Amino acid sequence: MTEYPDPVPADRAPDPDRPRRRRPAVTTALIVMCVGVYGFGRLWPEVESTLIFAPWLGETQPYRFIGSAFIHADFWHLIFNMYALWLVGNAIEPAFGRWRFIALYALSAIGGNVAVLVLSDPTGVSYFTFVVGASGAVFGLFGALFVLAKRLSRDTTALLILLGINLILGFILEGISWQSHLGGLIVGVVLAFFYVRTNRLWGHIAATVAVAMTLAGTILLNYA
Repeated sequence: MTEYPDPVPADRAPDPDRPRRRRPAVTTALIVMCVGVYGFGRLWPEVESTLIFAPWLGETQPYRFIGSAFIHADFWHLIFNMYALWLVGNAIEPAFGRWRFIALYALSAIGGNVAVLVLSDPTGVSYFTFVVGASGAVFGLFGALFVLAKRLSRDTTALLILLGINLILGFILEGISWQSHLGGLIVGVVLAFFYVRTNRLWGHIAATVAVAMTLAGTILLNYA
């Protein structure tokens, strides 16, 4: 039998004043929701057809701008996105806090589909092409991680390479929405920039509202 040292020696009690790392509850909840929606979608295809996004559907059913972030094309699409979400969520949810993390995720997801709308051709195939997945939201979180790392003076070379490769793949491989990736990334970077610039709560709320209103205004202008 192998003996392991006691993590808390008998002569040293745990320090109650030592700050504990927050568990990524929101990240876990998002993963559970995506997996759950995927499972329901396999049983009832109507779930996916209700949430899937395409520019021509967003005008009368705007909930699809966020709903499509919770459905995935296939099992591996789900696995890759959830793995990425778990990695980046564990890194930045404790740093930004839960409500800011939710704002980053939701607005990045919406921003990805807004980019799909803005960059689509109303008279072409792109206007009727379906888009699914959490990739836009995940790219937004990676953008936020980059901003946070720069703020903390950390080396961001590896992160930049990772983002660059994934953006380029969106232009090379079929079936990947580079528009969604780009839109989510921009929203995540912008929001995180304001989050790290000040510690004032009202400043963070104002930035979140401003980004949300900008996205809403962009949607209205494109459907006008």
